[in-house]
Amino acid sequence: MATILVTTRAVYAKTFNPVRLKTWTICGTAVRVITRSLCSGNGSDNWKNVLDYWFSPGAEKKWFHGGTQVDEEIRQKFSSLVEKAVQGELKEWETEPKPSLALIILTDQFTRSIFRNSAKAFSGDARARAIARKFIDGKTHNHLEFPFAERGFMYLPFEHSENKEDQELSVSLMTRLAEDFKGTEHEDMAKGYIDFATRHKEVIDKFGRYPQRNKSLGRENTPEEEEFLNNIPDRYKW
Repeated sequence: MATILVTTRAVYAKTFNPVRLKTWTICGTAVRVITRSLCSGNGSDNWKNVLDYWFSPGAEKKWFHGGTQVDEEIRQKFSSLVEKAVQGELKEWETEPKPSLALIILTDQFTRSIFRNSAKAFSGDARARAIARKFIDGKTHNHLEFPFAERGFMYLPFEHSENKEDQELSVSLMTRLAEDFKGTEHEDMAKGYIDFATRHKEVIDKFGRYPQRNKSLGRENTPEEEEFLNNIPDRYKW
């Protein structure tokens, strides 16, 4: 009895590792199908992987002070998904709340780890804001239905914006978050979120942009920005 090997794979994947082997008999012929990873061979090819990684117990250490080790971990696990997200793919994720949140993480957080200190670190910002706005508008997704941590990351795209109206919205959203979780275990962190959002807004109010990004984006510093960057107060170091 002849055996026919059929290998399935996605055209964009660079390397493939067999993950399962099945054999069927069709008209007397054994058809053996090897299925392989559809994304990057590392299993991080759907929105659940993104949320499980970013919001797992103890994940707080990764969020703001992860360092190069976390950057590399994110690069290894999620680089192919991030590339798709910043190129406008994964549109089907936008139809449901949780996959939409995963897209925000890919385009607003993982971009900053994978492409740190380069212009591409900000390449997903516009899409992240657009998706975040869907949650705030409440027409298809509702940010108020999510837990504390998830809501905080829904609001960060506005904090990262260089638009003054977005900055006002950022402070407003973080203030609402603190009010909603007053008296809970999240109260102190929520207050910190307000402070951090306020500091970002102060920079945009003063300069109309983040001078800290000028080098990565190839922008020339104004004399005022040069002075700021040369003597940057601890309050604005992030």
